[in-house]
Amino acid sequence: MKHNMLLKNFYTIVKSESLEANSFSATIEIQKEHPIFEGHFPNLSVTPGVAMLQILKELTENHLRLSLFLESASNVKFLSLVDPNVNATLKFDIIIQEDSQYIKVKNTTSFEDGTPVLKCNVTFVKH
Repeated sequence: MKHNMLLKNFYTIVKSESLEANSFSATIEIQKEHPIFEGHFPNLSVTPGVAMLQILKELTENHLRLSLFLESASNVKFLSLVDPNVNATLKFDIIIQEDSQYIKVKNTTSFEDGTPVLKCNVTFVKH
């Protein structure tokens, strides 16, 4: 199942691999020329936090081959600004707990050098 990206051409998946039955890792490359950076912010490109959460949702959908709806997010901590002109590559480490209705995700996102970018717990509803 191929999911439509909400932000067309915003990022590409460089690598995605299952680690264990309930976890996977995905490396993405943000397209620094994307129009979202014209408004957020001119002359200082910063990846919006909501876009980071959308990437997390789309990576989880692709991995599970399910359509998901974000129900809640907790312990959301943005730890580093993501300027694609400086660091365009991000690694998402995702642990999944699934039941009949919900997908609970624990995410840690980092730069290639291991610097933490985003940590959060997110609950999705199967759509």
